[in-house]
Amino acid sequence: MRKHFKKHLKDINLEEAHGGSGKRQLILSKEDPVSTQLHAMTKGFLEPGNIFDWHNHEKIDEFFLIIEGEGKVYFEDGTEINYKKDDLIYVPAEEKHKIENTGSITSEFFFIRINE
Repeated sequence: MRKHFKKHLKDINLEEAHGGSGKRQLILSKEDPVSTQLHAMTKGFLEPGNIFDWHNHEKIDEFFLIIEGEGKVYFEDGTEINYKKDDLIYVPAEEKHKIENTGSITSEFFFIRINE
């Protein structure tokens, strides 16, 4: 049964993401009593010049909202998307991608992953 709850970002530990190139906070996961469609919600941090290296999400669509910073998202087919603050980017399930911070400040993102 789902129940209301509250979390505060300062109480959520930072962990390495994608081999240590960036950090993230796992805000919500499939372990939380929320929608069965939600796989995870994270807040990501990527320092200038760093990359969340090539990866994909099996059977999981990903949306990310850029809170701060600028950079590029690269796709395996050669497509590149520039990002900046307040952009929303969608990556379909299975699509291999990487994210690079090309700016001078830490990029911050909210990632939402939804089961297909």
